Amino acid sequence: MTSMKRILAFSSLLFLAACATTPPAPEPQPQPVVVLPAVPVKPARLIAPENLRRELNDLYKAPYSDTQAVDVVYVTNRLAIGDAAECGDSSFGVDRSTLASYGVCQISVPKRHGVGGFDVGPNRRADPHQYYHVLSQTSMDEGSFKALLESKKPTDVLVFVHGFNVKFQEAVLRSAQIAYDLKFQGPVVLFTWPAGASSGVFDSTLINRTYDANRKNAVDSIDRMAAFFRTLSSLDMTSHVIVHSMGHQVALPALAKAAPSIPAPFIGELILNAPDIPVRRFQELTPALKGLAERITVYCSYNDNAIAASETYNKNRRMGACENLPGVDVINVGEIDAPALGIGGLGHGYYASRPILTDIYQVLLGVEAERRLFIRKSEPNSTEDYYLRP
Repeated sequence: MTSMKRILAFSSLLFLAACATTPPAPEPQPQPVVVLPAVPVKPARLIAPENLRRELNDLYKAPYSDTQAVDVVYVTNRLAIGDAAECGDSSFGVDRSTLASYGVCQISVPKRHGVGGFDVGPNRRADPHQYYHVLSQTSMDEGSFKALLESKKPTDVLVFVHGFNVKFQEAVLRSAQIAYDLKFQGPVVLFTWPAGASSGVFDSTLINRTYDANRKNAVDSIDRMAAFFRTLSSLDMTSHVIVHSMGHQVALPALAKAAPSIPAPFIGELILNAPDIPVRRFQELTPALKGLAERITVYCSYNDNAIAASETYNKNRRMGACENLPGVDVINVGEIDAPALGIGGLGHGYYASRPILTDIYQVLLGVEAERRLFIRKSEPNSTEDYYLRP
């Protein structure tokens, strides 16, 4: 018993000794706080956000920054007088045919051409970066014409209708120049009606005779152009139509004539430059035009000497001298359209100049008039809605 007590006492001492030598458990230490550097947040880009930039760059796949071949698809009721392969004035003349001719002129547009200008190379060896050249020509029928445009889907179509005293080759080259300078991505279609001076001479002694002959041809071309517009409307493609000068006497009545058989708008932008058409006649046609086009834009000028001469000769006010109409964007370009800046010195060729092309470029993008570059709102009771600033 005594031994057992001693053993228990000894065990108790060992336990106490062990307790005395075991260090207390350390208190938990707080973990260091790791502060990560702030990740910078990219601010939202309100002007040209990424998706818009991507879509615009995808849209303009052909940059038109170098010398480039442009296919001008033509439809004409000019009388054929020679080899169409020339794509020149010797191919189609200034007289009217009862038949339509279709084809494609491939034009090399030089990268160093002046905006709004075109110089044809004196020979095939002339610098292609300085001069326009005809590369090829293909004739076709109406069925091939329709098939060609349908093969370009899903693009829009640019239609150009020239004005007074424009022969075949000038019309073709002007179409190529406009398409190139606008960087237009779809097919360009020229409707060229029989305009130009039959004698090859155009001066003050012949101007009235040439004007009368061209005006008669314009009126006589309405039915043919109406058929052309009906064909375009059947393709399920959006067309943008640019018209100049006396071309309005063909294009606008033709659109109105075709309208009853066209169930829905097929024109995105109807762009009218220096319209040589009576204001009253334009007012009569406007309801039909609004039913065919999403937007109508008129460029006009007080400084257009050709329009002034037309007003004197026709004894009525012309739309090209500016007249405000509801539902039509009327833009006065008089401040930039000094005759010295116009093609031919008449202040009438501004439609192919840099300021107008810059504005048309924005029109084709769908930008509203007040939001476009260099547009100034006109004063109340003006004969236009806006001015294009110089």
